Amino acid sequence: MSPFRRRRTTVITRPMARRRRRRRALLALGVTTALVAGASYGTWRYIEENEFLLDQRCAVRVGDTDHELSPTQTRNAALLAVTAVNLGLPPEAAVDALAMSLQETELNVRDSGDERGSEALFARGAPDWTAEDGARPVEITVDGFFEVMEESWREGLDAEEEDEEAELFWAPDLELDDAAEALDRPHNPQFYPQHGSAARAFALPLAGQTQGPDMTCHLSQLEVPGPDPEGVTEDLVTLMPTVLEIPFTEQEEDEDDDDFEAEPILDGIIETSGEEESALVSVQMPEKSDSEVNHQWLTAHWAVASAEDYGIQTVTSAPYRWDRDSARWQRLADDEADSVPSDIVQIGFSRDH
Repeated sequence: MSPFRRRRTTVITRPMARRRRRRRALLALGVTTALVAGASYGTWRYIEENEFLLDQRCAVRVGDTDHELSPTQTRNAALLAVTAVNLGLPPEAAVDALAMSLQETELNVRDSGDERGSEALFARGAPDWTAEDGARPVEITVDGFFEVMEESWREGLDAEEEDEEAELFWAPDLELDDAAEALDRPHNPQFYPQHGSAARAFALPLAGQTQGPDMTCHLSQLEVPGPDPEGVTEDLVTLMPTVLEIPFTEQEEDEDDDDFEAEPILDGIIETSGEEESALVSVQMPEKSDSEVNHQWLTAHWAVASAEDYGIQTVTSAPYRWDRDSARWQRLADDEADSVPSDIVQIGFSRDH
């Protein structure tokens, strides 16, 4: 035998070559699939954790049209709508207020005072020289706007009773351009009607003119403010004492007018149970009256519009519940719906409801 071992020769047949190529292809495919899956999972986790693709917005669907506002715009729309209802104005007042603010400031605060009524949601303009007592500035605050509207409406009703020559006063049946002219708004009256559809879409649910969940908000769970049931309660008392029929303490005969501050009596109307994230604000609706305002859905939609500011996670208006995570109103199961009285709106701050 030769001292040298004969090298073994391997003959690679065509079937063997095909099998090798197939194994290499499967291996490459497996690696590629794993990389894609890993990248997809990482991307999903990044989106889930950072929500950088979330388009924060509030929406109302009317027919086939979706109307949208930013959460801040919706919060301001709720302020205008609820203020109009609390003053006893017709729903058209809320529609006109929203449309005019959309035109003049895009429903954003230009200047802010210490109280909600002093927030400026309207544009500055030239003084009104038609006022009998001299120049009157164009009102830019919420309270000032509605004061002018109420005054104009009242003057129009008085003029109608006395059969005086018609002058343009604000009235619920006015078209938006005429309403803007009647209220001496600073922009060209022809600009306001373009905002009518969006204003009506949001104003009606926020003014309690609907019978169910018509508005929702898509909000981020990042940097959510801490639970603020006190802020919710204070806002409810400030914005809608008449709507919720909240009584106040009466002044004693020996109390000085300058020192007296009426305090709201909230027993049985607004109650808070639990603390921090487990807190639950329950708002008792007034007994049904001849008013066309649906107090339950006015309050529920206001709470959704206020969710971004106060860390609200759920709003329950039986038999529905709005959830911040899903951004939807979902019908409650029968047993859960039965546990929530139909005349109470519950505002929660926990994601684990």
